[in-house]
Amino acid sequence: MTAIKPTDSALRDKIKSDEYNTVLNDINLQYTEMDKYIGNLESDIVSIKDFENSLVADRERGYDVGTSLDTLSFQKDSLQIDLDFFIHMKEVYIQKLYGDLYKYCDGIIENALAIEEIPNGFTRDQVRERKFRGVVQYPPKEIPNPAATNPDGSVNEGLPSTIPDPYATYDMNGIFTVISTIVVNLRELADDIGTFTDRINIASERESRGFSVGNLIMNLEGQQQKLTLEFDTYIERLSKFLDQNKNFSTRCLNRIQMISTEIVTAEEQAATLQSEPEPEPAPVP
Repeated sequence: MTAIKPTDSALRDKIKSDEYNTVLNDINLQYTEMDKYIGNLESDIVSIKDFENSLVADRERGYDVGTSLDTLSFQKDSLQIDLDFFIHMKEVYIQKLYGDLYKYCDGIIENALAIEEIPNGFTRDQVRERKFRGVVQYPPKEIPNPAATNPDGSVNEGLPSTIPDPYATYDMNGIFTVISTIVVNLRELADDIGTFTDRINIASERESRGFSVGNLIMNLEGQQQKLTLEFDTYIERLSKFLDQNKNFSTRCLNRIQMISTEIVTAEEQAATLQSEPEPEPAPVP
């Protein structure tokens, strides 16, 4: 839906769309980098398993492997716990980031709908849906639960009739889409707030000509101030929210970097040795 025609761009100028995308790009790079270290952990676990199998074979041949299998098993289990944690944490975090931005966008849309005219032939819900521009709903919408009905058509007692849509996905691409939708709706809200100025001016002009406008001017000014304050709060909250999430993604990356370097490959070890300076020869006595 197209918003009401604006009267000035002062509020629009506060929307820092390039800055939002820059911060999101940084967050995306951090999590892309995290995928690399998650892969390293997976490779480390496989390497430990291979070494365990080799030691088991040596033990069966009579070699004394001591407690090495116990310590390797402990190391492998510890790394598996770390791996599961980081995979789950990344998934949960991205979903929460998406959900928070979706709710934030919903609040902006609700404020705009409170003062925009609903076009003929449309319901408020239809206009609201159009303003979301295809963004995947959060939480996911409920769909019929196929397991709730038996093949013969009878109801499977104890199972819910609906479940959250299992095909709803939340990823960084979706987050970029939500941010773009937020920016569009912030601009429309800014335009809507700008229309109050014309209405206040018209009411003031009528009052000066003798029209009894009552508290119209005061009400319009109060409503405009309230919406402007909420708009400024949206802008401030969005910038702080994205910066906080950028810092969090950096901490997560640093943590997994430290853990994933516990085991190095033969190639990495060789490269490290080659980069080390050769010791200087001892002086001749």
